[in-house]
Amino acid sequence: MWRVAVVLAVGIMMIAIEAPSLKQANKRKELWAFSLLLLAGSVLCIAVSLGVNVPSPLEWIKLIYEPISKTILGK
Repeated sequence: MWRVAVVLAVGIMMIAIEAPSLKQANKRKELWAFSLLLLAGSVLCIAVSLGVNVPSPLEWIKLIYEPISKTILGK
């Protein structure tokens, strides 16, 4: 439970540091991108800290490129 609290605290600190400058500079797209990436990263960190098995992105990449490789190389 402490790990979840630490992840949330770090996320809130990052928002407190970065969001005002992005808002002041009127960078809405960057603020949205920052928010979405921070949310995705926070959710994944919380899931890992709770012991959820998070699959590696390498499996998805392998699933996509393996048939292409077999077609091109003819194996």
